[in-house]
Amino acid sequence: MSKSLDPFPVLTALQSIVDSIQKNPVTILDAPPGTGKTTALPTELLKAGVTSGKKICILEPRRIAAKNAAKRISQSLKEEVGGSVGYRVRFDTKISNDTKIEFVTDGILTKILLADPELKEYGLIVFDEFHERKLDSDLCFALTRRTQEVFRNDLKLLIMSATLEGQNFESIGILSKPIQVSASTHPLEIFHMGDSSKKLKERLLDLVPKAVEQTEGDILVFLSGKKEIQDLKYGLESILTIQSNAVVLGLFGDMELAQQEQIFLPHPQNKKKVILSTNIAESSVTIPGVRVVFDTGYHKHAVFDSEAGLSHLIKDRISLSSAKQRAGRAAREGKGLVYRLWSKEEESSFLDRTKPEILEGDIDRLVLEVKSWGEEVDQLPFLDPPNKGSVIRSTNRLQLLGCLDQNSNLTNIGKECLRYPLPIRLGKILAILPKDKETLIADIVALVGKESSGTESKLFPEETQPKNFPYELRVVYDQILRIYKEKTDFSSTVSGKDRLFYLSSGFPDRIAKAKVLNGKDFKLSNGKQGILNTTSLQIPEFILVLDTFSFGSDLLITNFLPIEEKQIEKFFSNQIQTKVVSETRTNQRGESFFVVKEERSLGELVLESKETNSPNPTILRLALAEYITKSSLEEEWKKDPELINFYHRVQFLERNGVLDTNTDFSHLKQIAEDWLFPFINFDSGKLSLDKLPYLEAFKAYVGYEKMNVIDSFAPRSIQVPSGSKISLNYDGNEPELHVKLQELFGLKSLPKLADGKVSILIHLLSPARRPVQITKDLESFWNHGYHEVKKELKGRYPRHPWPDKPWEATATKHLNHNKRS
Repeated sequence: MSKSLDPFPVLTALQSIVDSIQKNPVTILDAPPGTGKTTALPTELLKAGVTSGKKICILEPRRIAAKNAAKRISQSLKEEVGGSVGYRVRFDTKISNDTKIEFVTDGILTKILLADPELKEYGLIVFDEFHERKLDSDLCFALTRRTQEVFRNDLKLLIMSATLEGQNFESIGILSKPIQVSASTHPLEIFHMGDSSKKLKERLLDLVPKAVEQTEGDILVFLSGKKEIQDLKYGLESILTIQSNAVVLGLFGDMELAQQEQIFLPHPQNKKKVILSTNIAESSVTIPGVRVVFDTGYHKHAVFDSEAGLSHLIKDRISLSSAKQRAGRAAREGKGLVYRLWSKEEESSFLDRTKPEILEGDIDRLVLEVKSWGEEVDQLPFLDPPNKGSVIRSTNRLQLLGCLDQNSNLTNIGKECLRYPLPIRLGKILAILPKDKETLIADIVALVGKESSGTESKLFPEETQPKNFPYELRVVYDQILRIYKEKTDFSSTVSGKDRLFYLSSGFPDRIAKAKVLNGKDFKLSNGKQGILNTTSLQIPEFILVLDTFSFGSDLLITNFLPIEEKQIEKFFSNQIQTKVVSETRTNQRGESFFVVKEERSLGELVLESKETNSPNPTILRLALAEYITKSSLEEEWKKDPELINFYHRVQFLERNGVLDTNTDFSHLKQIAEDWLFPFINFDSGKLSLDKLPYLEAFKAYVGYEKMNVIDSFAPRSIQVPSGSKISLNYDGNEPELHVKLQELFGLKSLPKLADGKVSILIHLLSPARRPVQITKDLESFWNHGYHEVKKELKGRYPRHPWPDKPWEATATKHLNHNKRS
């Protein structure tokens, strides 16, 4: 543990870090913000020779952090960015032949790894802000670990973070102990501002102007998303106090570089800066001058529904570790003030740390990239492996898109998808897009995920104009167009199709059909339910769903295109399946019967359904097989007392080793075609569900030659001394006889069943047929229990016999005066 007032406290532990890097494959550095781990340490490690002359690659989770870190180090070295220190991020690269320290984002490092798994140019890979646990960062970490194991035992990894609680490094064989660095910090006062259910925007419009007037330094406000930033910015800029004393700036991931740089520069007129930021300012970047933090306690993150193949941007509570990181922004340069817009009591519901994105994000690209790497997801050393079910569903989806073949091997379409830094669905469209359809690239870019306001559902425009794109989409469009124009292999393209064909090819599981004509409720081919929020009176029967967000248990369809059924038939002919389904109906006489339908479906969406009046034998067999699979045989058989009794007798003998049959209902359902179907006449074209020959077929399954054994060792009934023949009950674990005790006078014992192995459990009943005793030892009951029963019941039932010596009395089912009881 090191502690210092040095401007770069991390350097007090430099020798320990160097020694660990030279000794261990992976070094872990736990150091708070402001200790110099990002801007001071890399150059010192380069000087110490830990890379053996190779480059240092530093992975930053965010573009803005990568750029600013490279810029700050270059300034300290009195160099231009791109000299000995440079960066590579999406849309921008500044490196040269002299570059020895490269800051990159995870998407860039993934590309480097896939192109050169040996990482020949690099001696040290640094994972900064590791606690953020971005999905692509986790993939990069797993791949570099594999590079160490397979290609480069000299390659070194350094993990850096200000908070590493809960990271289970030992589970993947990283045994080196974290090197901890601490630093003297300025005082920090934290105020909890009460119930967070109150409207945040109105509270901030009241509190922030007061802070501008009454506190020192710049103000940083943490909000959940871009829309919230824009709304609050507009509100604050209309307040006179703000207009006179401050400038309001937004900070989010896809801003223009010029706008980003304003955040880090003093205002020309020395006005205070009020910076409205997403969690990008939580740990990835240090903003000078901030002394006050307002924290709303929320963030937005994508949650992926792997069953539906849909991502939803949701607003959620931050974790306690995030709250700590945000608060630390206020005390970097002096005494800090933090205003948390929630109560202290509410913190008990906060998670300790943010869940890794790999556990709830869209892993389609990850699965495809791992395939491109040449391994399977479950083979790589992930710190938190993705859910196996999610991997299976992702693989199925990639097969549906044509990115993987039926053997789960990477296809040419899959390879082409990976060239584009887009969701795989959109990459699929580009992969099959021919040269003469270049204008559709604007449509594809327009579908890049953005925050949705949840307003009225929009019909996707017939033509998208790139000139109308905002800055962040314009740069995406320019990049995608450039990559597309570099395409040399057009073997995967599909020519001669229209715009709707190409767009729908990326969303084969998002074809939707209205539940009723002109209705707003739709069912999607992935099985999900969607709602079209529109005031239009003319609603298409079929639509292609291009964008959604969560609306309770359903989806709110925000962007769509009409599609005709004949186009669905044409575009998805190889995915449409015809199957036979059945349902049961009951007629007016209460008889159950089959209705057999032939359905043509795209995924879970039924395109056409028609009843078969006289189904052929094959269809009937399929329908009955499906019915039996879905039904409960036990409930069916309980309707027939003779059948269920016989089943329980067989099961009893099976349990006690007399019969070697398998009467488990799940087994009988699986092999129903073997034992039941031969007893059914499918040629008749009709099938009554009330008259299925279960009993006859089941007896044949057990074996007719075993009927005598069943009747002997598990008789249906037994004759008691009174002359009555009383049924035995085999429902439970033991056979039971329910009988009035007067009918057993003179009897000391009942015969044992199952070849003499099992005693009958006797339920002795009163004259009113209420249980008075349960026993297997009748003789003991006559000698002991009977006299207590007699004492209790004789006065209540005086006309029934109650002899003093029941073992000598004559059994009877009559009253004392020969009247029936």
